[in-house]
Amino acid sequence: MPSERVQRRIDRLLDQAEEAADQYDWQLVLQLTAGILDADPDNEDALTFQGMAEASARASGPIAESTSPDTPAVIAPRALEPSSVGAIDSGDAPTSFASGRYTVSKFLGEGGKKRVYLAHDTLLDRDVAFALIKTEGFDQTSKERITREAQAMGRLGTHPNIV
Repeated sequence: MPSERVQRRIDRLLDQAEEAADQYDWQLVLQLTAGILDADPDNEDALTFQGMAEASARASGPIAESTSPDTPAVIAPRALEPSSVGAIDSGDAPTSFASGRYTVSKFLGEGGKKRVYLAHDTLLDRDVAFALIKTEGFDQTSKERITREAQAMGRLGTHPNIV
């Protein structure tokens, strides 16, 4: 567990990585997450941001710019090539979440801890990134880490790009 001082630095770097991700500056996201992971190799948020940046690097098209505050903070579908992001056609891939509220459009990518899908929120009529936590090999430490992440996300309130 990092010291309080190091944790404050990690939190500042995570804030910067989030801002860079909002601007689709994936190179900066990679640089910032590398610094975070040097101090805390198991940092869930850094691993998620790193996975997003790596997924965009695999996409061959340009990253689309966000044009409004209501645009979700995900890689725009038109920026992704079929070779890098598969459509949902596998029998074991989910087609929806939360009793059908989120309809899965595409599988975006996968990291060590999560699978990320492009989904459509049928209640609010908007596209969102839906991160599904992998539970294989979960132990008490993993559960505590996920609980802390959920609490941190809950403190963000009703941000339009967070489900």
